[in-house]
Amino acid sequence: MSRRAWLQPCHPAQLVIGLTIWSIWFVAMYAGLSVACQLAAPAEQQGPVNWLSAGLFLFTLLVLALLLALAWRTGRACLQRRKSADNAAGVNYFTGYVSSVLYLAAAVATLAGGLPVLVFAPCS
Repeated sequence: MSRRAWLQPCHPAQLVIGLTIWSIWFVAMYAGLSVACQLAAPAEQQGPVNWLSAGLFLFTLLVLALLLALAWRTGRACLQRRKSADNAAGVNYFTGYVSSVLYLAAAVATLAGGLPVLVFAPCS
């Protein structure tokens, strides 16, 4: 078995990778916000339109794109495995399907957590 087998689209590790990426994003986003507000807070008069909000939203969009790309990759592999007549295809199909749904759930949670930076001033 390969050392990188867990990167395959239908590997059971895919079930936790999306939510792990989301949790890393969540911690980095709000820890970064706290540190930036302590070290170099933007002027409160700028409201939500400042360098900090732009950087946080760009980070959110990058993580969102990663999660959507992983969902697409896993879903596509899942459908290809379903068409095969292999006995293990059923388990791989289930794992791929659930992984795709979890990637999409993590993407929605990322977007929902990142949208407030467009509306609220970051350090107020």
